[in-house]
Formats: sequence, C-alpha cells, structure tokens
Amino acid sequence: MDLKRIVEALRHCGQRRSIEQGKSLHCLLIKYGLSQDIFTGNNLLSMYADFTSLNDAHKLFDEMARKNIVSWTTMVTAYTSNKRPNWAIRLYNHMLENGSVEPNGFMYSAVLKACSLSGDLDLGRLIHERITREKLEYDTVLMNTLLDMYVKCGSLSDAKKVFDKLSSANITSWNTIISGCCQKGLMEEAVSLFHQMPVRNDVSWNIIVAGFADNGSLQALEFVVMMHKEDLRLDDFTIPCSLKVCSYQNLLQMGKQIHCYVIKSGFKCSCFTLSALVDMYSNCNVLCEARKLFDQYSSWAASAYGNVALWNSMLSGYVLNEQNEEAVTLLSHIHSSGMCIDSYTFTGALKACINLLNSNSRFALQVHGLIVTSGYELDYIVGSNLIDLYARLGNVKSALGLFHRLPKKDVVAWSGLIMGCTKHGLNSLAYLLFRDMISSNQDVNQFIISSVLKVCSCLASLRRGKQVHAFCVKRGFEKEDVTLTSLIDMYLKCGEIDDGLALFSFMPERDVVSWTGIIVGCGQNGRAKEAIAYFHEMIQSGLKPNEITFLGVLSACRHAGLVEEAWTIFTSMKPEYGLEPHFEHYYCMVDLLGQAGCFNDAEQLIAEMPFKPDKTIWASMLKACENHNNTKLVSVIAEQLLATSPEDPSKYVMLSNVYATLGMWDSLSKVRNAGKKLGEKKAGMSWIEVSS
Repeated sequence: MDLKRIVEALRHCGQRRSIEQGKSLHCLLIKYGLSQDIFTGNNLLSMYADFTSLNDAHKLFDEMARKNIVSWTTMVTAYTSNKRPNWAIRLYNHMLENGSVEPNGFMYSAVLKACSLSGDLDLGRLIHERITREKLEYDTVLMNTLLDMYVKCGSLSDAKKVFDKLSSANITSWNTIISGCCQKGLMEEAVSLFHQMPVRNDVSWNIIVAGFADNGSLQALEFVVMMHKEDLRLDDFTIPCSLKVCSYQNLLQMGKQIHCYVIKSGFKCSCFTLSALVDMYSNCNVLCEARKLFDQYSSWAASAYGNVALWNSMLSGYVLNEQNEEAVTLLSHIHSSGMCIDSYTFTGALKACINLLNSNSRFALQVHGLIVTSGYELDYIVGSNLIDLYARLGNVKSALGLFHRLPKKDVVAWSGLIMGCTKHGLNSLAYLLFRDMISSNQDVNQFIISSVLKVCSCLASLRRGKQVHAFCVKRGFEKEDVTLTSLIDMYLKCGEIDDGLALFSFMPERDVVSWTGIIVGCGQNGRAKEAIAYFHEMIQSGLKPNEITFLGVLSACRHAGLVEEAWTIFTSMKPEYGLEPHFEHYYCMVDLLGQAGCFNDAEQLIAEMPFKPDKTIWASMLKACENHNNTKLVSVIAEQLLATSPEDPSKYVMLSNVYATLGMWDSLSKVRNAGKKLGEKKAGMSWIEVSS
C-alpha cells in the first residue's frame, strides 16, 4: 500500500471532518498491520484531533507502541485547542516523568498556550527557564507564544522583559505587548508603543481602539477616525468597539453615523455588528430603533450563525429600559424556538426577574426551572445571579443552598448573599459570610464594605466595626466616599461620636449624604448645637439640604428642646429650599412644642398641617400633658387617640399611666376596664453584645 497516499487521505478526512471515512481508513490500516507505524500513527492522532474526538485520540495514543515528540505534541495541542488545558499540562508533565523523549520548541509552544488558558503562570515561568537554558530565544514564534502567555496570565512585567530581549520582534510581538498594556489600563504606554512600531496592521489599530473602548474613552473614536483617514478598512472588530463607546457616552448621533457607515460598507449582515447596534440604541434609550433592527434581522441571524448573541442584546436592552416583562417573554420565545441558550441569556433574564420581584415573583421560579433543565444552575455567572435573586426575595435558605453548591463563587455571589442577609435583618450571618469571604481571598469592593458596616451599626457592635475599619485601612478603602460615609455612620450609631467627627473632618469631598449623616448622628448622640452648626455649615458650602437633612436637624432640636432654632429651620423649608414638610417634620415640631409646654402653638400646627393626625401625634401630645400636668387638654387628646386606634391595647396602658400620674382616678378606672376587654400588651425584649 502507498503510505504517502493514505496519509494524504487521513489529512483530507481530518480537514473535511469526514469521520466515517476516517474511521474506515483506520480500520484498513489495522487490517494490513500498518497502524503501528509511528508516522501513520501520528497522522491518525492528528485526524482524530481534527474531529475533536479526544477520547478516540487518547485511546490510540495509549495503544501506540512507540511515541516520539510529534505524538506527544499532537495530543497536547489537541487538548489545548479543545479548551482542556489541564489535560494538556498533565500530559506534558507525564512526558517529562516518562523521560523517553525530550521536549522541543513546538512542545513548549503548545504547553505555553495551555498555560495561557489555565492561568498557570508558575509552569509558564518554568518553561521559560527551559527555553533559556536550551538557547531557544532565537525562535521568534516560540518567544511570541511566551510573551502571549505572560500577558494572558496577567504578568505584564515578565512580558516586558521578554519583549525587551527579543532580537527580532515582529508585528505579532508588538501587538501582543500593546494588548497587555491595554488590558492593564496603561493606555498612554500602549499608545507610545503603537507609535514606535516599525509597521502596523489592522490588528494593531484594533487593539488600541478596543483598549480605549473598554474604558469608554472617546479616544477610541479618535483612532477610528484616524484609521478611516488612512484608508484602513473598518472591520467587524472596529465597528462594535466604536458602537460600544457610543453606548457608554450616550452618543446617539455618532452611533447613527456609524450605523450609516455599516449599511454602506455591507457590515449589516454581521451578527457582532448587529448586536452592537442593538446595544447602542438600547443604551441611548431609543428602544424602538433597537427593536426595529432586531425584528429585521433576528430570523436571518439565527439561521446564519446559530447563536443567540443578537437576542441577548435585545433582552439586555429590554432590561436596561425597564421593559422587564418583554425580556421574560423574549426568553420564552428563544426557548420555544429551539435556539441554544447561553449564560448571558439567563443572566439578562434573571436581572429582569429581580426587577419584577415586587410585582411578579412567578417569573423568577419559572426561569430558575429552565436554568436547571438547561444545566446552567452551577455556572458561576448564572448561579451568582440566582443567589442574588433568592436573597432579594428573602428566601435566604435557598440562596445559601445555591451558594454552597456553586463550585466557583465570584464577588456577585458573595455580595448578593451578604446584602440579602443585611436587607432581611440577618446581620450576624451577614458578618460571618463577610469573614468567610476574606478568608477565601475574594476581592471585596466598597459596596460590600458599606453593607457590612451597616451590619455593625444594626448590631451596635463597635468591636466588629473597628475590625472592618482596620480592614478598610489595609485595603485602601478608607479614602472612598461610600466607605467613609458608612464608617462615620457606624461610629455615630455605636456611640463613638468623636471618632465619627474625626473621620468626617478628613473627608476630601462631602456630599448631601455625608452631611446629613453627621447631622443625624450628632442629634442622636445629644449634640444638638453641633448638629445645627453642621447644618448651617453645609448650606454655606453651597449644598442644598434635602428632606432627610431637615428631619435630622429638627430631631436634634427636639431632643434638646431648642424651640426657636427648630421653628426657624422648619419655616425655611418651603420658602427658601422649595421642600414641602412631610408628616415626620410636623411630628418633630408638634412633639417639641408639646414638650416645651407650648400647647396653643402645637394645637395650631396640628390644625394647619396637610395631614390627618395619627396616633403618634396624639401620643406625643398626651406625654406632653403628663409632663406639664395639663388635665384640661388630656380628655380631648385621649378621645382623639382612641379614635385613631381603638383596638390597640398599648394606648389604654398609656392613658392609664397618664391618668394615674395626673390623679384622674375616675378616668383611670374607665380606661382600665375598657383595656381589659382587649387583652394585655405583650412584653418587649432588648439585647446587648457580650464581649468574648
């Protein structure tokens, strides 16, 4: 038999993915005893690798009596090409242990690609040492692969060292190092290298455009204009990057111009460009245009590409524009049409379900069921959003169950669970999860820190709060405005007002939230005059107080009995700041006037306020009558109080105490008899933290 022609036939079968013919040829080779020839065996391995039949390839590899470096390299390359880098690395290590063959440049290149995929920087560095020791630095292709490995593993410093030592850097070398700088956000350095390039190609330009686009920078569009002026063709990579910047910057007119270019250039049939256009119109709040494009091309895109990218963009557009029911309906359509749903589809659908929780939680359960049947429940992106959904629902038990089953937990999973526990009052559990998150070496962001500090505030746990503060200092979060505001709030609520004021004094920029927090904290800690001083200082700084700010300063005046100051502040709300006083503001003033004995003013304010007085108003007035022995007004207030909540036993207890204090024994007897018919008020409970 002519082995040369058989090998050509094997290669032809591999290229054409002709599995049946390839296996028939394999059987023929076995029949004639030619399968054990190492040259033929290697070509059989290569054919099965082209078929992506890795099990068949590995079985054949194990059965080979003799193996050379080509055999090993073919298998390592096959596993790497099929996104199974750990198997590739395992096979490489087995080859080294076996010791029968020595690796060469091709093998190193294959394993370095596996290191890039798996993020195995340590093995990559060991291979680099072997390359140096074996004096293979002259191999530009191999060195480019090494350079790419360092970039993809995030070690730009190592990549720069390799690049600087390259004796014959080609355009691929330049593009790789520039890409590494862009990934790290070092755009100035990337642009500097770009201008130093002896020769540039489309890839070079696109790397710079993509780098700026990832940061939402308008400089991406500047480079696109430069490309156009140099008569470089804007391709299916450049256009989506340009549209991405328009989405970030809300540049609708620029986006429309790019759309016109797309139509003229014939890119309208590109799935990536179509998806980017839908994203751009959705982000610019022109959902009708996004929908028009989607309706025009959705059927074609499905048949042409067999993927769901365009649908994902439309689904995200619905969510972004608060058309959540439309998003869920679109998911149902994708499922019923038989398209392959991916993790991005489910993530978008889950976000829609989260937005619909208040009106319809049924959708969430249906989508979860579809996720389970599709096998995506333990996908870390989908699983993280599921945890967030159940935590928001208040079903912390289900959220915890999902969390523990999830093999890979990202910051979304941790933060969703911690914030869910915080929202539903499970503060101790939230704090324990935060500690576990730190122990797991997860990246903690300022929003998680803010939630955990809120936990410490709710628990009135100064010890834990100080531990979180120390963590913030170590990680550099103490300079973030959100974290600083939360730290100040924690110290104020834990009674350590001096620490809170000290932090506030070092805030570089103060917004309404931070000013309001310090005003409220001063009031709660009995420092009313400081609260008023901060209120006036805030106004002098040019910031406009909001309703909560006014409530905080009025509450401070109420606790300190500062009637004149409170009245001046209260009466300034509408004429000076355009704010209508809410019920809470009126309550503060009524309570303050009552406690000061200004009953006529209090009654007049109650009569003038645009709200119907409720039990809190009348209870406040009743307490004021008790403190000032005002027996004349008690009966009127008692009648109003009981009218607001006749079936509340606590009101009868309150009236009994007041009547007893004022010596109104007949009234006391009547109200006690009435109260006994309703039953007794349940005793309250309190707690303290015990240091261990």
